[in-house]
Amino acid sequence: MIVCLVIAGLDYFQQGKKHDGSLSVSGYVDTIKQRFAQQQGEREAKAVERDRQNRWNAGAKPYLPAAAQGWDRYELTDLDSAPVDTVLSEYDPTPLISSVSGTSELIRLSKAGKEGFARKLSKTGLVYSNGDEVAWFDISLKPKSARNSLAGIALSRQQNFAAMTEITKGFAVIDGVAFMETTYSMLESDEAPDYRRITGRIGIDEEVVIRMNTNASDEAILELLQAVDYAALNALLTFPSPVVGAGILIPQDRQAEVAQKMDDLYSEMILVQEKMTDEKLENLNFAAVMVNAMTASGYNSDGIMDITGGKVFENQDVLQIGYGRAQKLLLESDQRQAALADDTAQGSGFFKRLKDKLPAFGIPGVTGASADSAAPKKSSQPVRVHKGGLGTSCAQVGSIKRCAAAGQ
Repeated sequence: MIVCLVIAGLDYFQQGKKHDGSLSVSGYVDTIKQRFAQQQGEREAKAVERDRQNRWNAGAKPYLPAAAQGWDRYELTDLDSAPVDTVLSEYDPTPLISSVSGTSELIRLSKAGKEGFARKLSKTGLVYSNGDEVAWFDISLKPKSARNSLAGIALSRQQNFAAMTEITKGFAVIDGVAFMETTYSMLESDEAPDYRRITGRIGIDEEVVIRMNTNASDEAILELLQAVDYAALNALLTFPSPVVGAGILIPQDRQAEVAQKMDDLYSEMILVQEKMTDEKLENLNFAAVMVNAMTASGYNSDGIMDITGGKVFENQDVLQIGYGRAQKLLLESDQRQAALADDTAQGSGFFKRLKDKLPAFGIPGVTGASADSAAPKKSSQPVRVHKGGLGTSCAQVGSIKRCAAAGQ
């Protein structure tokens, strides 16, 4: 009891100093409640983050849709099935570069051949078939780039370079996710492939990457893409996108254009990251580089020291938060412009509506409701006229009475 009283006394003394010595007993009790609530909130936040991290570690394959009516679904390890054989031999499915942990795994994949390659792909993707239409559907989780080691910077730059070598066009926007179709890749032969490549991304740097290689029609591709729970995928990210799973609807005829705008924004943010990489490489601290090379294990692990010795500050969280806000502003601005253009095209803008309501803007010879509203209405009530007194005359129409003096 004495120990508890001493601790309580010291705590009361410390809290009193924070309140300039004017803390009452009831006020002290309130500080205990506030601190307990704060600690409880921190524990709950940590529990939520642990749950998110566990779901991230489990991967995104469980979020791939079930086979819809008319479709069949296969594991990539079902090498005896014709659709899987078609995918592996003709559609060139590849794991994300960032999913390879290091040189040792890369060597094992090379030695394992087709079966080892299929096992790697089966961790993130499935094969869907509907008659002659076959699709490889993959959802992979790209971890945040390791920007504090030379291996991590090289891997990040390689990924960004590969993205810049592709020529794409907008395909669709589904629940806030922009999907692009690759029409040409500078890293491949000049011959166009016999399949289509569709890619969508949620987030930047730390990303959910949705890919589909298929020979299917637009309708079939959209059917598969629309069956995914994008809000649940968005919740896997440390900083979820504010536009994904928010119920934002884009008209079908404008989805390709909006998807292109969203992809342009993504490319601009990648260029920002590349400029930061250039600054880091120009200001390397070689002692830190040596320490990080010995402590970092694999492509996706950071070193323990700042690779520039504190000369270049980089906060990857700012990039991810800023990208999400920029996406939201882009979509809101685009929707406002589309609404304004639609009003202008249909002649139903603000000034048109105001003009219709004001009879002064009526156009002679115009028939219809607008012309009727502009014409004066006749009353069926009798008009009573009275003369006398000071030579005035008055006329009453309904409840309105007007009088004029003589000579006016």
